[in-house]
Amino acid sequence: MASTPIGIGLIGCGTVGAGVVKLLREQSDVYAQRLGRPLEVRRILVRNRHAKRDPAIDPALLTDALDELLADRKIEIIVEVAGGVEPARGYLMRAIESGRHVVTANKALLAAHGGELFALARKHKVAIAFEASCGGTIPMLAALKFGLAANRIDALYGILNGTCNYILTQMSEAGWSYAQALQDAQEQGYAEADPTLDVTGADAAQKLAIVASLAFSAAVRAQDVTASGIDTLQAEDIAFGRELGYVVKLLAIGERRGSKVQGAKSTVKDPDPGRAGDLGPGSLDIGPGLLLRVQPCFVHADEPLAQVRGAFNALSVFGNACGHVMLYGRGAGQMPTASAVVGDILNIAGGWYPQAFANLRIWPDQQPAAVAADPAETLTRYYLRITAKDQPGVIAQISKVLGDENISISAMVQHESGEGADGFVPLVITTHRTREGDVARAAQAISRLEVARGRPMCIRIVDLPGD
Repeated sequence: MASTPIGIGLIGCGTVGAGVVKLLREQSDVYAQRLGRPLEVRRILVRNRHAKRDPAIDPALLTDALDELLADRKIEIIVEVAGGVEPARGYLMRAIESGRHVVTANKALLAAHGGELFALARKHKVAIAFEASCGGTIPMLAALKFGLAANRIDALYGILNGTCNYILTQMSEAGWSYAQALQDAQEQGYAEADPTLDVTGADAAQKLAIVASLAFSAAVRAQDVTASGIDTLQAEDIAFGRELGYVVKLLAIGERRGSKVQGAKSTVKDPDPGRAGDLGPGSLDIGPGLLLRVQPCFVHADEPLAQVRGAFNALSVFGNACGHVMLYGRGAGQMPTASAVVGDILNIAGGWYPQAFANLRIWPDQQPAAVAADPAETLTRYYLRITAKDQPGVIAQISKVLGDENISISAMVQHESGEGADGFVPLVITTHRTREGDVARAAQAISRLEVARGRPMCIRIVDLPGD
C-alpha cells in the first residue's frame, strides 16, 4: 500500500466540519484500506483561530488565511462546509483555479452560482462533489446522477427540510399549534433561533433547484422555484385533513410537463373522468415546461411520503423505466451530513468521480435554462376551507362560484355549530382535479361574498403517480 497521504484542506469548522474531522480520524484505517492511501487533514480555514472548538480539532491545523491553506501543495481536495454564498464562492473559485478538487455541502451557493462554479471546475480539469448539499446522509444526488441514469425522470416529490417536517409531525400527531411546535423544535435543536429560512420554504427551494437540475437536465436556480412555507398553516386545517384521510407535508415538487406520467392514481372514489381537461384515472397531464414548487400539500395517509415523520427527509422519484423509487433517511445533523461529505472525499480520492465529472454531460452548466410551466394551468385537486355564515343558501352560493369556474366538488365537510359560535363556521370542500388558475379566481370571488369571511384557505392535494 502506498503511504503518501492524500491531503485534505477544510474551509469551515463548525458542527459539520468537526464531524468530518471525527469521521476521518475514527475510520482512518478503513478509508486507507479502501483507497490504498491514507487521508490526512492538513489545514482548516476558520474566521477565528482562538474560538472554542470541538476537542477533536487540533489547534495546530487552524489558519485564518486562505493563502496559507492554498500554499500547501500536498492538499489535493478542498472541503467547504462554511455555508453562505460569500465569501464561500470566492474561496471555492480560488481553490478550483489552484487545481484542487472541491467537496461542498453549500446548498445556497450551488443554487445561486452552481453553473458558474461547475464551468470553472471543468476549465481547470477538476471536479466538484456536492452530495451533502441536499439530503444529509441520503444519497439522492448519486441516485439521480448515476443510479437512475437510464431513466427520463418525469416527477419528483421531496420532504427536504427536517425542521418543517418535525414541526408538522408535532402539529399533526400532538395537535399543537404552529407556535408550540416551532418552540419545541427550537428547544430540541431542530430549528434555528431565526427559523425563517426553513419555515418559509426557502431552504427546501434551494435544495430543489439542485435536485431538479440533475433530474430534468435543466439549469435550475433557486429563483426558478416558487416557494411558500408552513408558517401560515392552521391546526384546524391539519385536523380537517386528517379527518379526510390526509397528512400535511411541506413538499418540494418537480414535474416535467409536456408528457404524461402513466399509472397516476387517485384517492377520489369518483375521479369524474368526463370533465373537460381531465384525463381520468391512469395518467397525469403535465403540459409544457417544468413545474418547480415548494408548498404545504395534503398527501394521502397511505402514501410512504405521508409516513415520513420527525426530522427525517425523503425523496420520491418517478422515472419512465424504474417507476417509483423512494430514498429516505436523516437529512441533517452532524454525522449524517459528515457521512455524505466524507463519501464525496472518498469518491474523488478513488479517481472515478473526477472521470465522471469530466465525461458525463449531466451538470447544470451544460444544460439549457429551465423553462417554467404556467402554474395557472396546473391540473390537480384542492382542499378549500371557507369561513361561511351558518345559514340557508350559503352552500348554494359557494357551489355556484365553483361551478362558474368549472370546479367540480368531490367532498364537503361541515360540523355542527358549537355554543358561542359567532355565526360563522368552517366549510371544507375538496375538489376533483381542476386548474390552479380556476381555483385562484374562485377563491377571490368567494372572498367577496357577504356570506363568507376572508379568503379561503387553499391547499393542494397531491395524488402521486402509481408504481
